[in-house]
Amino acid sequence: MLDYLKDFRAALGFLSLIPVGRSAAPTPEQLGRLPAFYPLVGLVFGLPLGFLGLSAGKILPPDLTALTLVLFLIAINRGFHLDGLADTADALFSHQSRAEKLAIMKDSRQGTFGVLAITLSVIIKIHLLTNLVPAAPWLPFLWPAWGRLGASAVAGLSRYVGEETGLGRFMVEKSGPRELGLAALFTFAPSLFGGPPALLTAAAALLFGLALVPAWHRALGGVTGDILGASVELTEIFALLFFYFIRLA
Repeated sequence: MLDYLKDFRAALGFLSLIPVGRSAAPTPEQLGRLPAFYPLVGLVFGLPLGFLGLSAGKILPPDLTALTLVLFLIAINRGFHLDGLADTADALFSHQSRAEKLAIMKDSRQGTFGVLAITLSVIIKIHLLTNLVPAAPWLPFLWPAWGRLGASAVAGLSRYVGEETGLGRFMVEKSGPRELGLAALFTFAPSLFGGPPALLTAAAALLFGLALVPAWHRALGGVTGDILGASVELTEIFALLFFYFIRLA
């Protein structure tokens, strides 16, 4: 149990600006266990996000409430995942070879497609939350966990591509189906409180993450740390879209 708490603390420190105190540098094996805790980190984000939505919804119109939620989530994860989405968009739409795409992803400068990807991500989320949160005020509590389940699937079932030996490499190479199984457990258990719509959305997020694995492999031959961030952003959007359509059904 103590090891699980250490791994969760490491994941929280890595994926957020929440202070977790000083600790020893994580080993490659520990980094490989972190994807199991991505959804738990999402639940930690969901607690203040959910209460913020409830409070803001009493004094702000739905669109400003949605804007507040999106900006809060960006801030608490340091824009980490949006940066990965932007780098991925610049690479994928460059129409270059795989090697050149990987080189583009390592470039710290943002290109046109990266800026466009960030803009569209924010706009789509605001629009969907504007329509969903008034009818389902509990949604912000679970939404961040759904998004991070997609990244857990990508990390656990992919191979790393690239020559760098950063933290992202070990999160992919040392992770596996066990971590994905734990991540699914940590997502589906709290989704029970949202009833069938929440459980269906959690399942859809998992399937979407599984579908991303072959998509990333076809496009780049594998995944990188930026791809994990992009997977979070894309799964967050997909989960909101799926929830929107099942609410209409």
